[in-house]
Amino acid sequence: MRTYGLDANCFINAVNSASTSYHALKRLFDAAKRDEVSLKVSLQTLHELEAKMDEAWQLANTLPKLPHWPIGTWDEQVGTWKQATGTWDDAKKNDEIQMELEKLAKSGNDIRDRGAYIDALRSGLDGFLTSDKQLVGSGPAKRINKQFPTKVLTPEQLAEELGL
Repeated sequence: MRTYGLDANCFINAVNSASTSYHALKRLFDAAKRDEVSLKVSLQTLHELEAKMDEAWQLANTLPKLPHWPIGTWDEQVGTWKQATGTWDDAKKNDEIQMELEKLAKSGNDIRDRGAYIDALRSGLDGFLTSDKQLVGSGPAKRINKQFPTKVLTPEQLAEELGL
């Protein structure tokens, strides 16, 4: 089964009927309930959503959590070391990947978004869903998708790809 990680904006859009991604996300969540696709959430994403602990945060907490691959400085960590996956060498590799992502994406992309993508990438997921144009805009997506096996795409692109 194909498996995808979701960025924080996916959960926010999934509970906002005025969002342009709302209907695609509803179809994707329905498909996940039917075991047609697997959706997962990163600790990075949960950390972003914790600021409000609203309906989006509640929805995110219904999904299985990805292993947490630490990136950044000690102060930028969102999980405990007990929750971290990998070795010190893996952490160094993760940081190299996130710096590469920063170059491939448009300026203004956030370490939380890069971290959520890395959790999806290092977990071997098929893709990472986001509406952030810094990652999924035509230029950044082409560069990222050429460099890494975990594809960045919008919820609308995935829903169309799956025929939902």
